[in-house]
Formats: sequence, structure tokens, C-alpha cells
Amino acid sequence: MNKQKFKLISIYSLIFGGVLGMVAILPYIKILSFLVMTLVSSVLIICYMEKKNEIGELTIKGGAIIGALIGFISLAGFLIIYLPLNALFGAIFNSMTDYFALSKYLLSLWWVLLFMGGLVTALFNSFALIAYVYIKDTFFMIEGKKEVKGIFVPRNKDNGI
Repeated sequence: MNKQKFKLISIYSLIFGGVLGMVAILPYIKILSFLVMTLVSSVLIICYMEKKNEIGELTIKGGAIIGALIGFISLAGFLIIYLPLNALFGAIFNSMTDYFALSKYLLSLWWVLLFMGGLVTALFNSFALIAYVYIKDTFFMIEGKKEVKGIFVPRNKDNGI
């Protein structure tokens, strides 16, 4: 992966994580926003980049690496936006003083959240992107739009398999 693709992936991941961090301020959407960021942010970012022709063909190994990168960086963007906004809204609306104290505590330990959550988010996003690349490649092989390399013999009526 060259530097240009790495920069694009990092920028898109930070923007996506930041947007989900802003959306997570809303009370009932918080868990949905976090789950989208944790589970499928890599697939959404790669689909967007493929639509704009900014990334080439991915392999499963490349998908694993890029998925982990997107997961970690999107969590960083999420935490950079969400924790200060949460502390700010807790200070403005002082009705939840315990919640404000919790958000101040989490803000002081954001690097621990980033490291521990980054491992989980990277793992899930890596798996999601591996599954996406595998399903996409299999679909294109079945339709005949991709050349099959190796000794793979597709199932058809002629070979009796």
C-alpha cells in the first residue's frame, strides 16, 4: 500500500469515526453508532473508496491489514470527538452530575480506551473486511468477471462436479 492510499484511508476513517462520535451524543442512537463503528466501518469506507475508484483490488491479506487500520483509526476519531462533547454537554446540562464525573474520568483515560478498544475494533473490522473481500471475489468468480487462478475448478454440468 502506498502513502497516498494510506493517507486517504486514514482521513476517511477519522472523518467517519468523528461523524459517528457526533451522532453518538444522541441518547438512543449511541449504541447503534458505536456498533456500526465497531463492526462495519471498514466495509463502508472501502465500499465508498471503491465507488470513487480510489483503491484497487484487495486481497484477503490486504483486507485484513486495511480493516484493522480502519478500525483503529475510526475508534480514535470517535473518541476524539465523543468524549469532549460528552463532557461539554455534561457540564452544560448539570442535571447528571455523576455522568459528568464519569465522562471527565473517561476523558482523562482516553488513551487506555483507545488502546483496549482499538484492539477489539481492529479485530472486528479486520474480520468484516476479510468477509467482504471473500464474498465479493466469490461472487465475481461465479459470474465470470474475475479470472480464477490456481487449480480451482468451478462447478458446472460438463465436469460432473
